[in-house]
Amino acid sequence: MPVPSAMMLSGTVVEVHSHWTSGGEQIVSESTIEQPDGSKVVVSQVGGSADGLGQHVFDDVPLLELGMKVDLLAHSDNDLSGVAHDVVDGVKVRFQPSSFVRTGPTAAGHSLYWESGCIFVTPDADGTKEIPGDQEFPVIDACISTWNDDTASCSFLQVKTDVRAQVEVSGTDFKNVIKFRDASWCRPATHDTAAKCYSDASAGITTATFVDDGGARDGAIVDADIEINGVNFAIGAGGTTLGTSGCRAELANTLTHELGHLHGLEHTCLATADPNRVDGNGNAVPACSATSDPKIVDATMYPFQDCGETKKETLEADDISSICTIYPTAKDPGSCEPVSSGTGCCDAGRDRSSPLGSLALTLVVGLVGLRKTRRPR
Repeated sequence: MPVPSAMMLSGTVVEVHSHWTSGGEQIVSESTIEQPDGSKVVVSQVGGSADGLGQHVFDDVPLLELGMKVDLLAHSDNDLSGVAHDVVDGVKVRFQPSSFVRTGPTAAGHSLYWESGCIFVTPDADGTKEIPGDQEFPVIDACISTWNDDTASCSFLQVKTDVRAQVEVSGTDFKNVIKFRDASWCRPATHDTAAKCYSDASAGITTATFVDDGGARDGAIVDADIEINGVNFAIGAGGTTLGTSGCRAELANTLTHELGHLHGLEHTCLATADPNRVDGNGNAVPACSATSDPKIVDATMYPFQDCGETKKETLEADDISSICTIYPTAKDPGSCEPVSSGTGCCDAGRDRSSPLGSLALTLVVGLVGLRKTRRPR
């Protein structure tokens, strides 16, 4: 019998796929390692999650996770069918992304999530007067593509842009609106509710409406609206703006962050007055004032931004890992439909006697704003 060949690898884990062996004996995780020269190697480990079950091998080497930077010892060996596999023997983790934070919990303790494989968003046709022409709409498309493209290898969830319309935000219309507010940083009054004005430190606000009844669909998001502040900030694109505020907020920077909230993500640390939270590993989320960890402060979902900042326009490994963990390809629901008052997984159960039927739905406002840290002198 030939001696298995040993190899040393170093690089970043860029993909992880787990599956049961054909005979159902064990779960195997196949991780793609991208090396510094750009080459990729797929390595195998026993353990992971597949088909609603998890498997953990105690006292073995750490299971590789998306975003890890590692040094690996592996060997090449064949299975009983004669197919070669690079099997992990040793792992030294040089960097592990911080665990992401999800929005929630509901009263029953569930995090928020989307049921369908698609989220449809409707840009307000009025756009913003602070960006020349219609240039804001290509920026919206680019931000959506960033989330879609960067998570496509491991997640089923896709955001799709619906036809532009002149719309106002509402938690009962099942339209996920992107609304610019150039004249007043307030949600307008209704016939029985006063106007809701937001903090002038928030460059963007996302409001989610979700099932909160403790039932089988508890935590399912049925509506999410994004509002962009063009009153206290000069909304910019590519470093330019027609706005007059002294602090330019690049639309791509703000919107990429807010789209993270649309997906169901929370901030990476606690701002003043935020409730205590735990991350995906059950660890306490630190106060923003008490951490300088680059995995937290450089993340897309960090809750503060500087004037003119652009670093939130791209996703970090932690952002990608979050979507691939919450919406993994293996759990694709096989549907791509907007939430509606019809039937199926995305039915919000409306009836004619109530705009939201019998479901208990909670509106979350103001917990998801990007806040500026300073204005230019």
